[in-house]
Amino acid sequence: MAGNILAWIKANLLIVISIALIVILLPVGWFFSNGWNSSIQEKAAKAYSDEKRKLTQASTVDYTLPRVLKDEQPLTESRAPNAIVTRFYKDRKEQREAQVDEVIERGTAFNQANHDVPVDNLLPKAESASELRRNGYKLGQLVAGTAEAPSIYERLLRKLNAGSAPDPIALASSLSQYKKQQEESYAATSADGRVSEEDAKRLEQDLIKRRLGEYAGRAESIAFYCPLGAIQTAQPEDGYSHVPITEPGYDSITESSVYTWVWDYWIISDILRAVGAANTDQSGVSLAVPDAPIKHIERIRVDKFLVADAVIDVNIDDFGGRGSRGGRGSSTPTTNNEDQFKVYTGRNQQPNDAFDVRYAEMTVIASSEKLPALFDALGKTNYMTVVDVDLEQVNVEEALLEGYYYGDDHVVRAHLKIETVWLRAWTKDLMPDTVKTTLGIPLEQNEDFSDG
Repeated sequence: MAGNILAWIKANLLIVISIALIVILLPVGWFFSNGWNSSIQEKAAKAYSDEKRKLTQASTVDYTLPRVLKDEQPLTESRAPNAIVTRFYKDRKEQREAQVDEVIERGTAFNQANHDVPVDNLLPKAESASELRRNGYKLGQLVAGTAEAPSIYERLLRKLNAGSAPDPIALASSLSQYKKQQEESYAATSADGRVSEEDAKRLEQDLIKRRLGEYAGRAESIAFYCPLGAIQTAQPEDGYSHVPITEPGYDSITESSVYTWVWDYWIISDILRAVGAANTDQSGVSLAVPDAPIKHIERIRVDKFLVADAVIDVNIDDFGGRGSRGGRGSSTPTTNNEDQFKVYTGRNQQPNDAFDVRYAEMTVIASSEKLPALFDALGKTNYMTVVDVDLEQVNVEEALLEGYYYGDDHVVRAHLKIETVWLRAWTKDLMPDTVKTTLGIPLEQNEDFSDG
């Protein structure tokens, strides 16, 4: 049997080989064809997905209105293109951008108002070293005042109708003269030509009333007490900018120092104008001390602003000649903001390129009931916020002995910490290079680091 099968296979070898190939190739072919089919399916699916995504993107548009306020949620939606919807979003976006531009413009104008440089050709850079010294000295004279011209601070106090208590020497002289006249009058009408004990007591009470009348009259004639010494000091104080009462030396005049004098003046003038506004009634009439919320400014100090000055050599002969500028100073720029305590406004906690923060301290005698009027006036005058308040009692009798009459209001002594904000949108254009470097403001291309 086996022999017959082998004989048949040999006789039909081609058929047997063909059958064997069919049996082997059918599963192999199925295996490879199945792999090819999967690859084709993946390619087809990917091509379909790509086309679908393109069609979907072409059929939808992302509409977005960016937020303007910090806590505002942006308006976003995806939908088919629509001319009316597109126009709506376009118009609203333009309106928002216009509103933002208007706010920025008004905010900058508000911050910049009444803040001029008192001397021309000085900031951000004088034309020459000699011009820096010459005009810087003029500014120093304006700050300190001279025998011929009062300080710019004194001029501002006069403008605000602020003043001091009556001059004790002049008042004592006036009362002494009055006392002498009255004693002569009493003696002339007495039988023995002497002042009686009763007349002496009457004269003593009359002098007290007259003295108090002078104090009250002075209080009725001014808006608030603020002697010039509350602002200017003979000696610098640690941690505070120095507003001198004497003319500066030429060695102290640098681009950064004159900028600091001007910046200090802006801060102090804003605070004084805010006090004037607080002491104004609703009809715009300035109130006198007895009726005013703020009775007496005892002290105003601005935190020191430290700048690393560049070294400069200037040879000047009677303000003539030319100076030679030196290279960059070796000291490291430092600001007074490094150790500032953190306040609830959060403005001083992170560096930014939009504004700078400086602090001022102020001590006032004020009506305990009306003190909040000053807080409101500070915010309406400029970007100023009271960030700390300490109150203490006032000995009115002691104040009266010094010539300060506060009226019938209950008064307190308030120690205020005031935060002031200055937008770089306008201050940057007046900053010397040293100030910019200290504040981390990049210098413009081809701009040299310079100072006096």
